[in-house]
Amino acid sequence: MYTELLTLCGFEPAEIEKERPRIDKAFQKLGIGEEDIRRGEARIKEYFDVELEGVRKLLGVWMKELVNMALAREENRKVIMSEWPGPHTGFLAKAVHAVEDVYFGTPGMVFTIVLGGIFDKLNPLLEAGEELGQVPGSAHCGLFQMQVGAIEKGLIPVPDLIVAPGCVCDAGAEAGELIHELYGIPVVYIDACLDWQWGEYPQIGTRQVKYISGKLAKVRRRIEDVIGYEIPEEGLTRGLASVAKTARLIQTLVKLMAKADPQPISQADLDLLYFMLATPLRHRDEVNEAPLADEVTKLIQQGKGVVPRGAPRVYSAMRFASNPDIWKMIQEVGLAVPVALLDWLPPEARQSSQFTDPIEGLVDSAYRTTPACTASGNIWYDVECCKALNVDGAIAVYPFSCRAYANNPLMVVKAIKEQVGIPAMTLEYGGYDCRDYPAGALRTRVETFAEMLRVRKASKVG
Repeated sequence: MYTELLTLCGFEPAEIEKERPRIDKAFQKLGIGEEDIRRGEARIKEYFDVELEGVRKLLGVWMKELVNMALAREENRKVIMSEWPGPHTGFLAKAVHAVEDVYFGTPGMVFTIVLGGIFDKLNPLLEAGEELGQVPGSAHCGLFQMQVGAIEKGLIPVPDLIVAPGCVCDAGAEAGELIHELYGIPVVYIDACLDWQWGEYPQIGTRQVKYISGKLAKVRRRIEDVIGYEIPEEGLTRGLASVAKTARLIQTLVKLMAKADPQPISQADLDLLYFMLATPLRHRDEVNEAPLADEVTKLIQQGKGVVPRGAPRVYSAMRFASNPDIWKMIQEVGLAVPVALLDWLPPEARQSSQFTDPIEGLVDSAYRTTPACTASGNIWYDVECCKALNVDGAIAVYPFSCRAYANNPLMVVKAIKEQVGIPAMTLEYGGYDCRDYPAGALRTRVETFAEMLRVRKASKVG
C-alpha cells in the first residue's frame, strides 16, 4: 500500500520489507490510511524534487523519525520529549540515543514536516490542542498545540519527562506547565536571558551564554536521573559533531543558492534540511552523507531551475514547513528565493567562539546564528542578509502565533527599505498553523509584489 510512498522517501526495497511490521504498526496508530498515503504521494511529487537522491533522503529521515516516535514506548524503556527550537535538542538527543533504550523526540516538529508537509492532516492535532487549554485565536504556538493534541489522542506515548524550551520565547514553558497539569508528566524547563538590550546583538554577552549553559547542565542531570544512566561524554561529542555536519551542509547550499541563476532547487526542499538542525533524528547521518550539495551543483551547471533565469530575487524572513504549497505559489508568481529565515551565516557567527567549554561554545554559536532573541537582532540580521545576498526585494512575515518573530515585521520592512534601498512587503502567516493563511489567500499580494519587482528590475537594466 505504501511502497511507492516510501520509495519516494528514499527507502530501498529491502529496507521497506524489513521495516514493514514497524511501519504497519506506526501508520495504524497514527491513523494514516490508504487515502492519506495516496495524498502523500501526490504532495511529495508536487512540492519536492524527488529526482534528487539528497531530497529523497531528507524525506526518508523525517518519515523514519515519525515511525520511531509512534513506537517509542514499545521499543524503548524511557521516553523523553522536548520541542523545537532550542540549542539543546539536536546534540543532546544524539547523546541520549547513545543509551540504546531511551528515546528523545520533538513531536511537534516531526508532525509539522510529515503530517503537515507530506500528508496534509495537521488540523485534528491543532484542534485537539485548542480544546485542551490553548484556545483558538489566542496566538498559541502550533508546535505545542500538536504536542498536547498528540498526547491526548495517543499518537505519541506519554513521556517520562518533558524538556520545555524557553530559550527563545515563553510558549514552551507555558505548554510544559499545561502538560504537567493535564497529565502529571514531570517537566524540566530551559529558560534563558531574554532581557537583551536594544542593539546588543550581534555582540553576545557572557551572561546569556553562561546562564543557558548552566540550565542545559541541569537538564542533563535531570535526564540522567530519569533514565538511570549517566549520558556518555562521547555521546555529547558525537551529537555536537553530527549537528555541526548538518550546519556545514546548509552553508554549502546557501553559498550555491546565493550565486545561482536560475534558482536550482525549491526552498520547500531546503526546509526539510533546515528544520533538522535542532530536531532529534536517529537517522541524521543518512542526510549528512547524502549527495545533495553535489546534485545542486550539477543542476546549476546544467542551467536548470524552479523559476525562470533572471527572476527577481527575494529574501524570505520565514519558512513554511507545514505548507510547501506557499513556496510553490511564490515560485509560480516568478520570484526566486535564494535565502530564507536564518539560512545565511553572518560574519560574526563565523568567528571562533571565545568559550572553550563545548556546551558554552554551542550556545554562543546558537545565539550568534539565531537573532530571534532580540527584536533589534532580527532587524540587524534581515538588513545584513539582504545586503550580503544582493537581493531585489524582501518578504517580512508576521507570524501571528510566534512570539519570537511577531513583534517587529513592520520595523524590518522599514529598515530594509531605508538601509538596503529595496522594496519589502509584509505577509501574515500562522507559523506552524496555516489554517487562516493558506497559499491562495496570500497569492494576490505576492503576485503584485513580484510584478513590481520585475518592472523595477527591468527599468534598472534599461
